[in-house]
Amino acid sequence: MIKILASIFLFFSSHLYAYDEEEIICIATYELAKNFFLEMKDKKTSQEMEMRQQELFNKYDEGHFPQDDIDFMVTEIHYAWSNNFDFLPPILENCVENIN
Repeated sequence: MIKILASIFLFFSSHLYAYDEEEIICIATYELAKNFFLEMKDKKTSQEMEMRQQELFNKYDEGHFPQDDIDFMVTEIHYAWSNNFDFLPPILENCVENIN
C-alpha cells in the first residue's frame, strides 16, 4: 500500500501542476466511492459523494483539474483498493474530514 501511495506522489512530484494534489486525490476517491455506493444500492451516500466531489470542482474554473490526471488517480486508487480492501476508507475519511 505504501508503494502505491509513493508512486502516486512520485507521479505528481514529477509533473508541474497548478492544483492541490490532495484535492485531486479526493476527487478521484469520491468518484470511486460514488460508484461503489451506487452499486451497493445506497443512493443517498452515492449522492453525498457526488455532492462533495462537485464542491471541489466548483471551487475553481472549469478545467482546473485535468481529466487525464483525474483518470490516472482513479485508476491508481482503484488498483490499490483492489489489492487491499481497507485502502479506500482511510482516504475517504481524510477527504470528508479535512479537504473542503
